[in-house]
Amino acid sequence: MSLQCPTCGGESFEHEDLKPDVRCVRCDRVMTKDELREANGARIEAEVDALKAEVMKDVKADFAKIFKKWK
Repeated sequence: MSLQCPTCGGESFEHEDLKPDVRCVRCDRVMTKDELREANGARIEAEVDALKAEVMKDVKADFAKIFKKWK
């Protein structure tokens, strides 16, 4: 999953390892990593929910296979 710039929607960022700021390559907006995460909160949450649903589907399928022989 890639994060998007809240200003332009760009997905490419530059940062220096020891600095807390990131810069959008597309529009040059500078923000902290925390601000970028916060601006993408709904996007991150949706991705987490989709992953949870996929994992639960896989687990249910695995349990169905395991317990099929117990019927």
